[in-house]
Amino acid sequence: MSALRHTAVLFILLVAISAPVQAGGVKAGEPAPTFVLTDGNGKNVNMENLLDRPTVIYFTHNACHYCTQIIAMLKRAEVKFGTKSLRIMGINVMAKDQRLVKAYQEELEFVFPMLAGNRGDVLKAYKINYVPVLVFVDANKTVNKVVGHYIHEPELHDNIREIMGQ
Repeated sequence: MSALRHTAVLFILLVAISAPVQAGGVKAGEPAPTFVLTDGNGKNVNMENLLDRPTVIYFTHNACHYCTQIIAMLKRAEVKFGTKSLRIMGINVMAKDQRLVKAYQEELEFVFPMLAGNRGDVLKAYKINYVPVLVFVDANKTVNKVVGHYIHEPELHDNIREIMGQ
């Protein structure tokens, strides 16, 4: 990648990361929007089928340093709370197909579902202007909270306990 192109990509990412949270998009108390998206194996997955228990929907992409830290926290949360009680689902906002999703899963060694989410309808419904963004969805498929910034592990666990009714 040329130095100019590399600089342009970094500039765009910095602008996107520092963008303020805008009104619109999904809000607490509303049903979680669902879409049919591609997973790391190239299969189409209906998100609605993954909202079968309290769920953390994690918006991320391969070039986000903070996101890799949150992936580590989500992996620990999955062990702590158990996969039968909690669903963690990632949406890779850079990925248009399975290639980036699969590369991200392999690099960071996580097994929870991740879907390719580089689509205007998905980004608009959730109002994704930057990453990381975590959407906490309760067992009724209702958004409980949207966290549009870096999160610390105790706050992550508190939000998970809330959607689990603990």
